[in-house]
Amino acid sequence: MKKICLVLLSLALVACSGKPSDRQIEQLVSELVLSDGGAETYELSDFEKTNGLAKNEQLYIADIRYKLTFKKGFEELSDQVINEPGDSPFETVGAGFKLMTMRMQFGDFKAGDSIVKEDRVELVKTEQGWRLDNY
Repeated sequence: MKKICLVLLSLALVACSGKPSDRQIEQLVSELVLSDGGAETYELSDFEKTNGLAKNEQLYIADIRYKLTFKKGFEELSDQVINEPGDSPFETVGAGFKLMTMRMQFGDFKAGDSIVKEDRVELVKTEQGWRLDNY
């Protein structure tokens, strides 16, 4: 009985610690990175929170590192934009701008290439749980 009480007490303390778990941070970052076509372009792995700071009960800042591995290369994505235009001209132009932004950010990447990204994210505690701020 004492062991059960200690486990429940430690779970309650973790729940009230005022900071998101590493798993929560990874899930929120993954959802952001893999949204809007990202999941078809690359996969995210080796996620690590390298540092964190609780500014207060509602704001947490985390330094993170993760690896992106490209499923498709720049040339393949370019061909896809050209040969499979969107439903409207604006959608096709938007896809072209997104592709050029990726090239500026990642260079001339090929399928199978990997890069390590380091970033700092801010998380805000809301009534419905933690969310990334300013995204």
